[in-house]
Amino acid sequence: MGSHMRLRNVIAVWIACLLAGASALFGETRVVVENEAVRILSATQAPGEKTPLHRHASNRVVVFLDSGDLRVFNEHGQAKDEHYSAGQTIWSGPTGMHITQNTGVTPLRIVEIEVKRPASEKPPTRKPELDPVAIDPKHNILLFENDFVRVFKSWREPGASETLHEHSGIGRAVVLLTDLDVNEKLADGKVSRKTEHAGDVMWSDGPVTHAGTNLAATPFEMVIVEVK
Repeated sequence: MGSHMRLRNVIAVWIACLLAGASALFGETRVVVENEAVRILSATQAPGEKTPLHRHASNRVVVFLDSGDLRVFNEHGQAKDEHYSAGQTIWSGPTGMHITQNTGVTPLRIVEIEVKRPASEKPPTRKPELDPVAIDPKHNILLFENDFVRVFKSWREPGASETLHEHSGIGRAVVLLTDLDVNEKLADGKVSRKTEHAGDVMWSDGPVTHAGTNLAATPFEMVIVEVK
């Protein structure tokens, strides 16, 4: 009878972990965007903190806002040490059950963009003359591209302006690595000012054609995730 009770308790814990998902991974986790295309989480893991046993069921883009070290334990207790740099961005598919621990001495902030949609059967059409990665590869550095997303890092010097360009696909997430103070000019000539902070995450639906001018005294830097 006792062994059956223990087994039921273990199963209950596993189910609870699976149902909790990524939203309960760290001491400070919040959903910043959720729509039909993505769920975006902003999480902070304190030094020494361990997550519960969990898995990730979705494909994800993971952006590390800080440099740090993680120890990842698989479901068998085997450990693997991983180091990440501030601004590093990776693609991660669905995972098995695991636990992560921040083995560094400072908090580690992470943004996770879970892609809800299946791979695009027909990739979005890009106009070469408006593709930011094609027309300005110095300031728009391709990190990776697959059937789900295109991800690149974009930056701009103080006072400099972007060339008019277009973001294609069903929408895009922007993860700010620095503070942002820009004038955004749309294709129809409308101009608006945007001010945001490092670590902020923004989502925009659908294709957009625009160009930004950096109004700050320092460069801006961001990771752009175009969802196909």
